[in-house]
Amino acid sequence: MMASTHIAFASLMMVACSVAILQRMPQVHEVAIAGAAGLLPDLDHPKSTFGRIVPYISTPIAAVFGHRGFTHSLLMVAVIIWLLLTQREQQNWPVLPLVVGYFSHIIGDMLTPSGVPLLWPIRQKFSLNLFKADGAIERVIYRACWLGVGYFLWVAMQRPGDAWIQPLQASLQSWLWQAINHSRVMLVQLVQTLAAA
Repeated sequence: MMASTHIAFASLMMVACSVAILQRMPQVHEVAIAGAAGLLPDLDHPKSTFGRIVPYISTPIAAVFGHRGFTHSLLMVAVIIWLLLTQREQQNWPVLPLVVGYFSHIIGDMLTPSGVPLLWPIRQKFSLNLFKADGAIERVIYRACWLGVGYFLWVAMQRPGDAWIQPLQASLQSWLWQAINHSRVMLVQLVQTLAAA
């Protein structure tokens, strides 16, 4: 997946996890943190978004593990969860958004042909091979993710616009019923005319 799709996918996963698990709408900052965390596994690539920001971290990781190595594994997710939980009292890290964002990246890369070494240090890569990175399907997924995030934010803000959408919807329904009734009357008249001929 491309960086922009990772951000969109991570944001949607944060919204989905918050609604499904916590049964509440996420805070906007949680969605933003998850979106940013969706780029973290690519620290193992010096030319990635985060890799260019912190090349002094990215370059050594890339030299030791290579791209889509240790940072794209379940072991790394476990290490991150452990670090966040052990440091939470001192730092008050937003654990769920960081973990959801990070893990969403691994899921996203697993959908592409390149796959990810989920069980690192075992080098076997797991791939569902559903679409190629930066292809037409990924662009559809990118847009669909943002539509999903937008929908949930719209719901979280008590559906702004309902004040003018509902009267418009009522008017359209009324017009539709009138058109159906008129068509029914016209159809009855047509049948009667044909029967009388």
